[in-house]
Amino acid sequence: MGRPISKRKNDTPEQALGAVITELRTKKGMSYQDVAEKVGCNDAYLHRVETGKTNPSFGLLKAIADFHKMRLSTLLARAEKKYEQGRHSSK
Repeated sequence: MGRPISKRKNDTPEQALGAVITELRTKKGMSYQDVAEKVGCNDAYLHRVETGKTNPSFGLLKAIADFHKMRLSTLLARAEKKYEQGRHSSK
């Protein structure tokens, strides 16, 4: 299922968002291919989002939040918190 979450970098907002999305997915015990199918995107695209290599569309973010039964603002707040924690721990 890819690189362990604890080893993921959170140096950028995109990486932090991807890490949060990965955490949510792995808590459900699902592969990124399974989640991609549920949220209506290509699995390679979701993998790039999870690794912080591409910016997700608003529609995909909303679909991911809905899939995990959370508000989009909560998803983004978790990513922002993870990014800030990563910035402070690397100093």
